[in-house]
Amino acid sequence: MNPEPSEVYGRILADMKVIWGEMASAMLRKRLRDASADAARLTPDQLRTVVQLLREKTLPSVLGPEGADVKAKQWMSWLDDGTT
Repeated sequence: MNPEPSEVYGRILADMKVIWGEMASAMLRKRLRDASADAARLTPDQLRTVVQLLREKTLPSVLGPEGADVKAKQWMSWLDDGTT
């Protein structure tokens, strides 16, 4: 069973806070706006778009391109099948 997008969003936010601390919230809100999404009413497709934007625009500056791909794949797995 796939988890709710809002649950995965919360997990992504918590994971991002490990890297960026409290700035993670603002960074994630920016990508939500870019995707025309609302955290309270996220659909799986919107969350996929947010993760894609994070992979392309946010994560490479800190994790490098390969690290960004790894992190985005991890987050997508949380959305697609609920694995950790």
